[in-house]
Formats: sequence, C-alpha cells, structure tokens
Amino acid sequence: MGLFDFLKKSDKKQENVQLQSKKEPDVAKIKQYIDILVSIKDKVAKIDQITTNNDLDVESRVNKLMKIYESLTDDQKRTRAGRYVIIHIAEVCFSERLIEDAIDNFNFAMKFKDSVGNPFLHLRLGQLNYLIQNKDKMYDDLSRALIMGGEGIFKDEDPKLIEMVKGVLKEPADCSWVEYEGQDWAITK
Repeated sequence: MGLFDFLKKSDKKQENVQLQSKKEPDVAKIKQYIDILVSIKDKVAKIDQITTNNDLDVESRVNKLMKIYESLTDDQKRTRAGRYVIIHIAEVCFSERLIEDAIDNFNFAMKFKDSVGNPFLHLRLGQLNYLIQNKDKMYDDLSRALIMGGEGIFKDEDPKLIEMVKGVLKEPADCSWVEYEGQDWAITK
C-alpha cells in the first residue's frame, strides 16, 4: 500500500452523498446558458447527438467529442468554440458521475475568457464539489450560480442545493430570492 492509498483512507466516517437530478446530459440547459458560435454552428447537431447518445458508452462519447475538439483550429480551441465542446464533454462526465473527469473539464472550461460568472458552470462545479464534500468550494460556486442566474438556474436540479445556499446568503435587499432574476451575466454566455 502506497502513501497516497493510505491518505485516501480516512478514519472519518464518509457519508454517502448523492444528488437528486436526472442522469442525462442537459443539452437544453447548456444552450440556455452557453452561446453557440457561428464558427461551429455546423457541428452543434453532431455535438448534441453524441452528448445524448445513450447507445454509446461514456468513453466513446468523450472520444468522439474530443475528435471534434481536435478538429477545431488552434484559434477556435482557445475561444468559446472550444469551450462549447469541452462543456459537453464535462456534461457527459457529470451525467455519468465521473466526478474527477467532470471537475477537470468544467474547471478547464472556466479558464476560457469571460467564463467566470457563468451560472451554468458555477452550478455544475458546485454540484460536483457537493459530491466530493468540498463544502467551501461548493458554497462559493452554488452562491455564484444563484447570484448570477437567480433561482431559474436551479430548475430541475436537486432542491436541497438551493436551500443550502439560501441558508448562507442574505436575501437581496429589494426583493425575495423568488423575485430575484440574477445579475447580468451575458458576457459569460
């Protein structure tokens, strides 16, 4: 047994943490919060079809999406076109509960210009941090999702997440959370 194997085993009792959410990639939510660039418009249908194709195993879907990413020009890979494909890879991993891969890909998507503040990306990172019990990062990302996207970003997601965030944030001064629509996050789309 190596040092890292030993460190992974903790005397702390691990609670089984789960999310009540659909286990399908949410392409509609991606499109609501992530722009489709004209430069990849011809690839979007294929990206969506691969992302949601349950006849393919997760490795096949990720590999096909990576081929699309690799087919982009170097400039496209560094812009929102590349981010769009990476987010779909991350969403496949998230839906299959491949936590580390999903975290890596969503974090990579966050490194693209103007991505910080995007409610969808913060939502997914918050959910993933909930699953690995990284509470500080979970509260940070879920708070950002709520502040930027309002309650709507939590639609069809596990309701306990928004309740946990509301428990640590003060309600907006001029309205309730229900009436709050979020900040202007269009630049992050």
